[in-house]
This record gives sequence, structure tokens and C-alpha cells, in this order.
Amino acid sequence: MGSKLKTWIKQWQGVLLIAPSVTLIILALNAAGLFQLLEWATLDQYFRLRPQESPDSRILLVTIDETDINQVGRWPIPDGVLADLITTLKAAEPRVIGLNLYRDLPVEPGHQQWVEVMQSTPNLIGVEKRVGDRVASPPTLDALNRVALADLMVDADGKIRRGLLSIKQENDELQLSLAARLALQYLRAEEITLEEINANQQRYRLGKTIFTPFQTHDGGYVDVDAGGYQILLNYRGVSDSFDTVSLRDVLADRVPPEKIRDRIILIGSKAQSTNDLFFTPYDSTIFAPPRRAAAVVIHANLTSQIISSAIDGRPLIKVLANPVEGVLVLCWSFLGAAGSLVWLKNKWLNPKTLLQLLALGIYIVLASGCSLIGTYLLFLAGWWLPVIPSLLALTGSAFITADYQSRRLQQEAQQKYRRIFENALEGIFQTTLDGRYRSANPALAKIYGYKSPEELITSITNIKTQLYVDPKRRDYFIQLMEQQGEVVGFESQVYRRNGSIIWICEHARSVCDDQGNVLYYQGFIEDISERKQAQVEREAFTRELFQLNQSFSQFVPRQFLQLLKKDSICDVKLGDQSQQNMSVLFADIRNFTSLSEAMKPQETFNFINRYLSYMEPAIIQNQGFIDKYIGDAIMALFSGSADDAVKAAIDMLQHLKCYNQERQKAGECPIEIGIGINTGLMMLGTVGGKTHINSTVLSDAVNLASRLEHLTKEYGVSLLISHYTFDHLRDPSNYSFRIIGRVKVKGKSQTVSVFDVFDADPPPVRQRKLKTKTMFEQALCLYSQREFSKAAKLFQRCLEFVPEDKTAKIYLQRCHK
Repeated sequence: MGSKLKTWIKQWQGVLLIAPSVTLIILALNAAGLFQLLEWATLDQYFRLRPQESPDSRILLVTIDETDINQVGRWPIPDGVLADLITTLKAAEPRVIGLNLYRDLPVEPGHQQWVEVMQSTPNLIGVEKRVGDRVASPPTLDALNRVALADLMVDADGKIRRGLLSIKQENDELQLSLAARLALQYLRAEEITLEEINANQQRYRLGKTIFTPFQTHDGGYVDVDAGGYQILLNYRGVSDSFDTVSLRDVLADRVPPEKIRDRIILIGSKAQSTNDLFFTPYDSTIFAPPRRAAAVVIHANLTSQIISSAIDGRPLIKVLANPVEGVLVLCWSFLGAAGSLVWLKNKWLNPKTLLQLLALGIYIVLASGCSLIGTYLLFLAGWWLPVIPSLLALTGSAFITADYQSRRLQQEAQQKYRRIFENALEGIFQTTLDGRYRSANPALAKIYGYKSPEELITSITNIKTQLYVDPKRRDYFIQLMEQQGEVVGFESQVYRRNGSIIWICEHARSVCDDQGNVLYYQGFIEDISERKQAQVEREAFTRELFQLNQSFSQFVPRQFLQLLKKDSICDVKLGDQSQQNMSVLFADIRNFTSLSEAMKPQETFNFINRYLSYMEPAIIQNQGFIDKYIGDAIMALFSGSADDAVKAAIDMLQHLKCYNQERQKAGECPIEIGIGINTGLMMLGTVGGKTHINSTVLSDAVNLASRLEHLTKEYGVSLLISHYTFDHLRDPSNYSFRIIGRVKVKGKSQTVSVFDVFDADPPPVRQRKLKTKTMFEQALCLYSQREFSKAAKLFQRCLEFVPEDKTAKIYLQRCHK
């Protein structure tokens, strides 16, 4: 029995530790008031979700709205009008009348009449305000002891969820609220009176229900003012929950007497201008702005709550004692922790981490849903149970237990691995992510020429630099591990302790935690030096052949051969040709002649080669190839999308900035280049004679690209593309561009639209050009329509925004001419 108990405790020790700990933390945070607003919001949502109750036929509201005030002609309502109202209502024999209007001062005309009506209406109850800024009661009603409290208890978020039933005055006399006074007077006729059950606990029986006062920590409340005798408001509703008539309808005798007879009559204002409006749980809606309820409606709800509980047994809102709430939260915490552990122990989920997380998430959602549904059903029965602490305890315990279980399984796996690790005959290892041996077995130490694993680990602090003959092989190994999580048959040359070089073959995989985070790499190593010796010799011979083939490719691009469908330069013959839809790029250095005149021949070649070394990578990296160098000019071809050519041109301009920085450091002036791009059908092939052949491209599209390159100087820009290239872009919005004009190619009658692509401009200039793009293109349209004056104004405005815009400046000068 004892061993079974120990085994059970060991299996569930995580749950037994985590659940109470999480509960204590949640209860401490709840006691600090961190969840109070969330609990209130949950209670409000339950009120809104609760099915609509039928109107309470025992209460009639007489409301005063803006139309009534306009009809009477002033506010407050004159005493004479109130006297007529009460007289009319009294004639229909209501059981009690509650006047929720402050009447501490006379409001002429008709004050004497109003005094007489108050004296002659024994069932009329007036109001006063005692809490906060006090408002006196009507003197006449005060003298007759027919005054009640109109105070409402407002929570910190501005809503009313509690009802005040009574307070003790300075003379220790009890003063009832308006709702309590009306309800007790109504119930007196039903022979229902208040009975004391426990004076110390202030528990009273009224008909079918027992009233218990609200305490400072009841429900979701924390340290609120519980002065007086308060209860939680169990709203019937705020709209359509009570029969309502207007002041003007009563005065005009449009209300049938039977609608008034034997009822509680509550009179109050719902006009916006009187500002006697308050927020309730029904005001928080997602799809509509909150609407405040009139105070008279809130008094009606409290009155109805008292009467309905006494006569019909309608439940009051009850709460659990604080210790019981703590036990409930503890239960949900245990449920979360235990459920998490059970889910993670399922064999069909292990070791599929993602599936475990998904299953755990589903469990938490289902358990949380059960909690919400359960508390909602209990709310319908009149119980307000803690929701937020329970949900947090459930979720927190579940996740913490999952993490605890993951770490525990990881430790068990490591212990099992250690036993295999020490006794294996292969060279087994574990390495950190940054390239250090964290463990090695004796077999691995022997392969590297060390006496023990400890000596190996101590001596080698960086595998990459101390073992690998080529450190880049280790970088490639890490790259494969990150991409695939496993490497099989990875071969490398490494140094032994005595400095000799051997070949090894590595098999490794990543070890991850339950969340998929890589912890370390582990695997085993074989010594394959003998097998690799012959392979190295073969590779050296192959490398010589490859270098020879690479020498030929420097003169004829490999991509050119591929487009001609040739495997080798040896297969190329005079007249070979292929027709392709391609993009052609021309780039040229501006003012190269002037620059070269100031250089010696060797300096000129050094300058061109240095410049081309910056430009070539931009073309190659964007799937293009250089067809030929024409002095300082570059002609490049792109057989893929037009985007490759445009991106290459943008990269070339970016590389040019780096090159110019290098020139400026050397005391040389920066250079500028122009780039033109066109897209179209081109003929690739070989031309020449018997002794010499060359590759070339023939097409009008090539001529247009060259023409566009020349136009960059004319328009003062760096990169121009034709509308043929623009039409072939996958998504032109990926680039910063604007139309810059139309040109006619020599020998052609059709004009071509030309676009300026300015992605390589400095970011501030590029942003300003984008902002003035529409204005610039409008100016260009006016210019083409020969409306030079209007165009000039717009070009001038463009320059005000972008003073660096050379194109706008050129067009402005043309307009002036």
C-alpha cells in the first residue's frame, strides 16, 4: 500500500504542487482587485444573454420626456402640474405612488395646490438624497414621514449593479430607499411583512425570500463601500420591462383607470436634458453605443425585485462565501493541471508536439466552455460565481503542468541517452548550437586522438576552427540542420590531436523540446579516411577539367549556351540561333570620354574593370547574364521575367553608390550611369567567318534599349524602361515609377511610352517623388497637349516639393521656351 502511494504521489507530484500554487497566486491577485472589472463585465454579459422576462404588471411608470417638458414649457415641472398629475392618478386608486423628483423648493405656479395635494394623498412617497451632495425632501411630505431615499450605488466603472434598501440616519433611525418603501407598502396590502431572522447578521424574511446584506467582498467586488443595507440588483430589464405612460397622457386622461388601479406608480424623468440617467449592465454592447437608463427605471427594477422575490419566489442574486470561492478556484486549478497531465500522457499523442499542443488547447477551450456554461446556468438560478479566477486557474495550471511534464520527460530521455552514450562503440557526440562539444563518448575521443572524452571537450572549445580543415563545412552543416533537422552522411576533413588530417562522416539530428525549440545536436561519427583518398584524387582531376571549362565560359556566357540548347562551347557552330522573348539592359557611364582623357591607359583599364566588378554581381544575382562589354557600356540579357531586369538595374544603381564612396575616399570624383531596359522578341545566335565566330543578339528591341539608355541623360534620370517592359512586370506597384514621356525610335513610326523607375533614389527624394507623382503626370499630360503655361505651374509645384527632380526642371525649361 505504501509503495503504491509513493508511486502515485511521484506521478502526480507536479499536479499536487502546481494547482495549489497557482490558486494562491490567482486568489492574491483577485484580492488585490485585478480581476474586478473583468468579473463585472462577465456579470453584465450574463445579464444581456439572459432570456427576456415578462413585464411586471404590478408597476406602472409615469415618465417625463423632452416632449412633456416642451409642452409644459419649463423645467422643473411647476407644482401646479404635479398637483394635477397626482390628483388624476389618485382618482384611479393606485396602491402607492413614488415621486422620483426632487421637490425641496417651491416651483410656482401652483405651490399651494401642490401642498394640499401632498397632504391629502396618504399613499404618496417623496424622495431625498442623503449620500454625497444632499438634497432635502419636500417639507410637507417630510413632516408626514412620507419620504424615502433616491440614492443609487454607482460602481467604479460608472454602472449600477447594487441596490440600496436603507441607511441609518444620524439619530439611528432607519431611512428606507424609495424602492424598499414602495415595495413594503405594496406588500402590506398582501399581508406580507418583514420578519427578523438574525439581527447580528441583518437577515430578514419577506414573504418567500430571505434578504442578506451585501458585503464588501461579495462576488466580483473587492473593498467596495458596503454602507447601509445593500443587495445585488437582479435586473428584470431596462426597456419593455415595465408598463410606461407619459406625463401628457395622464394629464389628458388618455390612460385607462384599470391600468393605474391597485398598482405601484413610479414618477420620474427620462429626458436627456434632466441628466437623471445612469449606466447599467445592459449598456455594454458591441454593435451599438451604450445607452443610459433613467433612474426611475432602476428604482422600478429594485422595487420589482423585492416584490417578485416576496410574492413569486423570484431568486435574489446570491454569492458564495470567500473560503468557498477559494475552494472552487482550487478545484478548477486541479482540473486544469490534472487534465493537462492526462492529455500529455496519451500514447497516441506522444511524441507529436504540435498534436499535443493542439489537444491541450482543445481541452482548455472545452473546460473553459464548461465553466462559462455552468456559471451562466447557475446565474439563471440566482447565483453569481467567480468566473475570471476560475478560468485563469484552469488555464494557468494546464500550461504550467504541460511545461513541467515536458521538462520531466526531457530529463528522463537524457538519462536514458546517457546510458547508451557511454557504452556505444561508435563515436557519439552532442554539440551546442554555437559549436562546442557538450558531451562525447570514449570512441569519439579515440577517433580524434585524445585519451578521454573530458580531455577532448576541454581541449576543443570551438569545433569549427579547431577541428574542421574547412570551417565553411561546419557552417553548411549547421545550415542543413536548421533546414532539415537531420543530416545523414555529411563528410568533412578534420584535424586529429597530432595535427594529421582524417576524413569523417557525420550523422546527426536536432533535439528539440515540446515547443519545437532546438536544444542541441546529437549524432555519431565514422572515420572514412581510406575510402576518401581515392575520391579526393578523382575530384582533383574533375576540378581541373571544370576549371578549363570555366575559362571558356568567361568568353561565352553559360546562359547563352543554354538558350542555344548547347551543353558545351565545343558544340557551338556558326549560324546556330534561337528566338526568345527577353529583356535587354544597356548601361553606360556618363562623360566617360572626359574621364578617360585624364587617365593613363593602365588607369583606364583599372577604372573600367573596378567599375564592372561592382556591376556584374547585380546582373548575375538577378538571373541575368552579360552578353558583351562595349567599352564602358554593358549589355545584359534576362530570359526570365522583366522584373529580373528592373531589379538588376536598381541593384546596379545601389552598387554604384558603394563604388562612388570608394572613389571619394581615394580623392576621386563620383561617376553617374544611365540604364535603359526594353522587353521583346530577340534573335540569339552566332555570326562570323571560318576563323572567328562571336555570339550576338539581333532585334529592334535591342536598339530601343540602347536608345532609352541615351535618353537617361536627356531626362536627367538614372533608369528608364519602355512600356513593353512595364507591361511584362508582375506587379508594377512593387516599384517606384512614373511615366516620363513618349519617344519615337529611329526608323519606326510608332511611339514608345517611357517610364522613370526611381527606387534607387535616396529615400527622402523617392518619397517626395511618389507624393508628387500624380501632379507630375498631370503636368506631363498638359505639356503633351501644348498647354505649356498650365504645365509649367504644375512642374514648378513639383520642384517646390522635390528640388532634386531634374526631369521636372527640364520640362519646366521646355515650357518656358
